[in-house]
Amino acid sequence: MSTPNYNIDIDGYIGDGSYSKEYVKSVLDQNKGKAVTMRMSSEGGSLKHGLGIADRTGEHGNVSAYLYGFNASSGTVATLKCKIVKAASNSFYLIHKVSNPVMVFSMMNADEMRALITELETNIEENDKVDRVIAQMYCDKTGKSETEILDLMKKGGWLTAQEAKDWGFVDEVFQSVDKVNMKNMESKLLAFGLPVNGIDKENLFTNQINNQMKKQFEKVNTAIGVDKLESSNDGVYLNETQIALLDTNIDTLEKSVETEKANVVTEKALVTAAETRANTAEGTVATQATKITDLETQILNLNKGAGASDKKVNKETDDDGGDGGEGNDEFMNTVASARKLWDQLPE
Repeated sequence: MSTPNYNIDIDGYIGDGSYSKEYVKSVLDQNKGKAVTMRMSSEGGSLKHGLGIADRTGEHGNVSAYLYGFNASSGTVATLKCKIVKAASNSFYLIHKVSNPVMVFSMMNADEMRALITELETNIEENDKVDRVIAQMYCDKTGKSETEILDLMKKGGWLTAQEAKDWGFVDEVFQSVDKVNMKNMESKLLAFGLPVNGIDKENLFTNQINNQMKKQFEKVNTAIGVDKLESSNDGVYLNETQIALLDTNIDTLEKSVETEKANVVTEKALVTAAETRANTAEGTVATQATKITDLETQILNLNKGAGASDKKVNKETDDDGGDGGEGNDEFMNTVASARKLWDQLPE
């Protein structure tokens, strides 16, 4: 599985010189007011640092914890004040009563033994006190009674992710495609004094649960940020982070489609407006062409008329009949003839 970019990644011993409360504080200080994700895969370590991490995540107020592999002891305490705790489906969860080193190998007389017993009794009282405080923190997270939690701490057995959810330690179980390589994990658990009994080693230790898919869908893999998908006989499973990535990509595509639709509508409107302008221009051109034709006709007619520039002036017919002249005599003769005919008409 390709995991998200966790702000805090705790993958081992919790304590000084490793994954410490100071390390967590520095990251949280850089992300004040922001949502923070914390990856947790730790068999435990220093309770002091586990409590410190819990307090700092609680103060920040918006830290989501993702549990992978085996988480025990202070590794679980560190997540108790996170806003939400999610566990991978193939992860494990363990709580137990606090412990401290007791190394006694010496020759002692009766008085020395009594002194040792008194010291151990004081140590027991202190451990009981710490157990009650830690138990109350688990109670606050789960809603269980102190008796129930103390009994579970005394038992100290591993819980599956679903069992941890049923108890209330975990808020959500997500399907993980991460392999839990247990070939070297067993010795680490034993070194921490944690049990390995009750674990399905045949499947978990040798990673025989998931099979790589025969065909890979590159576009889907890219969308959910993985190199390869794995499947079981029941099908292909995606965890919450991968589903969120798919949802985001689908949302982005839908918005892109809506934007393209809006662009197409805009382009259609622009084309329609351009066509209207073109049609108007064509009409204007046609009108102007008609006017030009009319004007050309008028010019042609004028060129053919009496006043055309290529017509010669008839001096005889155009004379206005001034003093004498052949034209004037003809006119006067016509008038005289007309008068004679008038006079001959009966009265």
